[in-house]
Amino acid sequence: MDNLKRKWRSLPLRTFFMLTVLISFCTIALLSGLILSGCAAFRHYLLPDSDSVYLSIQKTYEDGTESTESYLLRLDDIPVQLPQIVADPPSPEAPASPVPRYSIEKIEPSYQRLTPKRKLAYTVCGITMVAAPAVLSLAGVILCSFYFYRRKLKLPLQLLSEATVQIAAQNLDFRPEYDCGDEMGGLCRSFIQMQEALCANTKKMWTMLEERKMLQASLSHDLRNPIAIIQGYAEHLENKAQNRTLSGESALHIAHSIGLAAKRMEDYAQSLHTLNQLEDITAKKQEVSAMRLSAELTEDFVLMARQNQRTLHVSCSGPGSHVLSGHSDHKETCSKAFPTLPDIPIGVDSALIYRILENIIGNAMRFSRDDIFLTFALEDCVLSITVRDDGSGFPKSILQKDEKILLSPVLSPAQENHMGIGIAVSRILCHRHGGKLCLSNSPLGGAMVEISFDVSL
Repeated sequence: MDNLKRKWRSLPLRTFFMLTVLISFCTIALLSGLILSGCAAFRHYLLPDSDSVYLSIQKTYEDGTESTESYLLRLDDIPVQLPQIVADPPSPEAPASPVPRYSIEKIEPSYQRLTPKRKLAYTVCGITMVAAPAVLSLAGVILCSFYFYRRKLKLPLQLLSEATVQIAAQNLDFRPEYDCGDEMGGLCRSFIQMQEALCANTKKMWTMLEERKMLQASLSHDLRNPIAIIQGYAEHLENKAQNRTLSGESALHIAHSIGLAAKRMEDYAQSLHTLNQLEDITAKKQEVSAMRLSAELTEDFVLMARQNQRTLHVSCSGPGSHVLSGHSDHKETCSKAFPTLPDIPIGVDSALIYRILENIIGNAMRFSRDDIFLTFALEDCVLSITVRDDGSGFPKSILQKDEKILLSPVLSPAQENHMGIGIAVSRILCHRHGGKLCLSNSPLGGAMVEISFDVSL
């Protein structure tokens, strides 16, 4: 029974409407037929039959009294038992019988011969026979429309209306549930998809606004240092000039310091421009060989490590292969074979991945002591790349903001001019590629950055 109800509710709108109209039509036809046949039978009962006659027998007795008897007879029926019409011959012992007189009256079907009550009943039956089909048809149309609206349209329209109000109120944390397989159910499911897409776009917009807000706060904070330096040297220069104690060497030192502060401010402005350009970047996946991609990346980063007096350790793992590893000593001058991923086709934006790793490894080279560890792993269409160094690791303030897209500048006493936005840029690019970037400190020491991408074709 439940399956039948579920199938009935899941019928398409056109089929459901046609079946409802057909059932209503059959019901109206049946009721109209019953009413018409009943009214016709009642009118036939009220109006005399034209095939019937009245037989009247009038008897007159010797004392002058009379008696009359009437009998209703149909002309086409077998005659009913009638009293004796011809009297028996009188007997001397019996008294004389009265002489009867007979008369036959044919009944005419005339409305005028009915009594007033019968006339009213006859008229009402006629009106009913004419009006009943029309009234039943109108009632059927109204009931059919009401039933169709209540069963198929009322609930989904109400849900969609409430959902529209929720969206207008900027409340996207809702889900209009309507479990039905008809067109309205499909419309509700499409609305849910639209709501989910709108929610995702809204979250993306808020993330971008948060990125922009954090970037502005970070740069505003960092601009205070060069501005303070410039203001301090300006005041110092003004005092020296007023006291006439400004020497040429002192002036050159002040000018050099102001120039460095101005250069830092220029670097901040350029970094802001770079991050603003990232909003227009989209990943363009192409089919490449995992082995070729890992080999090209390793070759470039080995040269970068040698130029920065660092040792790069590379390891790879993939389906059906054991973990392979190798390293490049910064003192080596010749190329050395490094492990690569298996020769499996994957879908990636090679330029975007190269830019991400260039920022991460470049950051690792600035903060490492001697060694950098690069690991490639490919499993279930997910490419994972881990970069670890032997430096002091990330500060706790950075790790606490690991869920944020942008990071505050990572400065060290020895590298005050380093903006530290390479990881911020890499994280944004990872999101553009549909991947993620996680920061942590390795148990072996040093900072560790893990990135992963969906490389399915």
